[in-house]
Amino acid sequence: MDSDGDREALSELLSPRYDVVVDDTLQPVDCYLISDSALPRYEDTIAELKSETDPTFLPVLLLQRSEDSGQQWLPAADGSELPLVDEVVTAPIDRNTLYRRLGNLLVRRDQSAELADQYADIQHRFQRLFEATNDAIFVINTDAETITDCNPAACELVGYEREVLQAMRPTATLSADDPAALTAFFDEVNETGAGFTEDLTCRTKAGETRYVELSAATIDSTDAPLLIVSARDISDRKAYQEELELTREAIEDAPIGISISDPTQPDNPLVYVNEGYEEITGYTKAEATGRNCRFLQGEATREDRVAEIREAIDAERDVVVELRNYRKDGSMFWNRLNIAPVRNDDGEVTNFIGFQEDITERKQREQRLQLFRKAVDNSANAVLITDREGSIEYVNPAFEAQTGYTADELEGLTPHVIKSGQQSPEFYEELWDTILDGEKWEADLMNQRQSGELYQVHQQITSITNDDDEITHFVAVESDVTERRLREQQLDVLNRVLRHNLRNGMNVIDGNLTLIEEAIDDDSVGAFVDSVQSRIDELERVSERAATVRSLFEQEKPEGAVYPAEEFCADVADIFADRYPDATLTTDAGDIAVKADRRLRVGVIELIDSIMPHNDTPTPAITITATPADGTRAADWVEITVSDNGSGIPAYEWEAIRAGQETPLEHGTGLGLWLVHWTVSLLGGEVEIEDNDSGTQVVLTLPRASTAAVEQAETVDTTSTDGTPVEEDADDPDGDASGGATDSDTGDVASDAGGDSDTADDMSDAPDA
Repeated sequence: MDSDGDREALSELLSPRYDVVVDDTLQPVDCYLISDSALPRYEDTIAELKSETDPTFLPVLLLQRSEDSGQQWLPAADGSELPLVDEVVTAPIDRNTLYRRLGNLLVRRDQSAELADQYADIQHRFQRLFEATNDAIFVINTDAETITDCNPAACELVGYEREVLQAMRPTATLSADDPAALTAFFDEVNETGAGFTEDLTCRTKAGETRYVELSAATIDSTDAPLLIVSARDISDRKAYQEELELTREAIEDAPIGISISDPTQPDNPLVYVNEGYEEITGYTKAEATGRNCRFLQGEATREDRVAEIREAIDAERDVVVELRNYRKDGSMFWNRLNIAPVRNDDGEVTNFIGFQEDITERKQREQRLQLFRKAVDNSANAVLITDREGSIEYVNPAFEAQTGYTADELEGLTPHVIKSGQQSPEFYEELWDTILDGEKWEADLMNQRQSGELYQVHQQITSITNDDDEITHFVAVESDVTERRLREQQLDVLNRVLRHNLRNGMNVIDGNLTLIEEAIDDDSVGAFVDSVQSRIDELERVSERAATVRSLFEQEKPEGAVYPAEEFCADVADIFADRYPDATLTTDAGDIAVKADRRLRVGVIELIDSIMPHNDTPTPAITITATPADGTRAADWVEITVSDNGSGIPAYEWEAIRAGQETPLEHGTGLGLWLVHWTVSLLGGEVEIEDNDSGTQVVLTLPRASTAAVEQAETVDTTSTDGTPVEEDADDPDGDASGGATDSDTGDVASDAGGDSDTADDMSDAPDA
């Protein structure tokens, strides 16, 4: 107040309710009452006090002496500044009005003080949260491009101390690799009030780049545009996402089928399949998902394998099975199925993941290997497998039976254990040189059984190589030829006896018989001489047959030989005309050929020679036809039919042929029919004797030569199997042992009751293709 009286009057008026302080110097109070004349002196002080106590309201009541004297101090209408005067009263004023006006101001002050306390508490809590949060917080002045504040987590994220960060530009650490991207993000936040991005990075003090997720919002501020930016390090999450994406791509592109089912849904349907699954099964994702995987099962799917899968799923455990499944197109494939449960953090099964591998080729290889193993195990030939150094790794049962050693006894040993000492060191040196060069070794040698017994084998050794063409193993196949060699020796001796000893003996008897016939001029004795001479001739022809049989079996089965049927019939006709001038031969051959050499001609001539002695008609007639076999066999077989008009070969002559062996009670009277059977068999065919109303009818079924083979083949040579003239028999320099008394193509033929004839030299001049 301007006067002491006014001050005393107001003090007296207010003191009953308030503590009144009267002083020329402004003291800290809850409300100031000041006159309009004194206000100019205290204007600055009041403004300063109000600013210091803000946001707590500090009321000032102005006492004016006229209605308009205090209006200039009232608050501005827009509230842009702190008002210097809050209320105005005009003197004189009554007590109640003054109390009411002061009470209102003091209530406002109390309220503002309470709000200020609450704001301070909130600000304190915010500061604690700001300091303690795990997310990095930056307060950024976008105009000044400065970091005005940051929390410890921000310092930890980038590696700088707070004071250093507050002196840095935001782009020096946030999005340092792309400052423009950060500026664009801040502009967007200033425009919209908030924003989010996870496409930026930050660079640490150590130079490390970290992926960050930024959340930003504007802060109301009168001084400058501020942003509060939360930065979260998502480098690990990014790495996990990249790893997850890589895993997803790997699963999708995996060369095996991968499927995932959901057991929480009814019937545990598939919820995912990869491209590998589609490729293996032929079903698309849309066709496979939503269904239980049993749709791959089919007719050959074994129920025990399915039950094993079902039990494992019910028990929530891993299972691996190999079973037959079926593709969408119905084709079967072998599936190696591996199923495993997928569990959450609580150990509960949420899914099953299945891995499908098409192992059809592997199964086929295993089956072939199993078949090969069984074939080798059951082979009649002895089989031995060694490593490159010769250590035995496998022998089959035939080898065990042949040597007397068991597989366990031989494992790890070398074939030296059966060495007999009958072969020279040079023999084995040549063997090793051959097989180490990768070439096939083949020889006859003498081995020794565990018992000490010697035995002879025909041995073949071949090498086994790996993918790099390196020899890793050797396989030896042996056949015990001891008995065969003995039979060959026996046949050689028998052949010598028949061809030489018997024949020479017959020659001596024949010569002496001639002398007897000349010395005794008695017709009765001559009849006996003729009978003896006939038997001598028969025995000589038996001797000559030995050469034919030997020649037949010494020649190999013809490879690539082609004998046109027309040419064959013409060859037979030429021989027939010379041998049987009083008989007729009719031939009918189509444009076909057989896989045979000139031994076929020998066999047919033998057959005719066996037929003719039983044909007593005035004009014997033989018919030969060559036609394709009936029905589906026509493309592969030719039937050569030989028939006559006689009484036919007696049945007993055929019985031994049909049975395949002779016995003391069942046997033929000669070698002719056996030669027919052996010849056709060696040529890969068969002989069939058919019933006929008159005479004999025999069908020879032989492999048919293809058109291409006929076109490529040369004309059949009628001199020998190798195209050279017949050589003289080393054991018969005179040559008559193989040719006998007649020539097979042009000479006379005398047959015995069994149809034997002179064909020895036919076997020595066999044709080739």
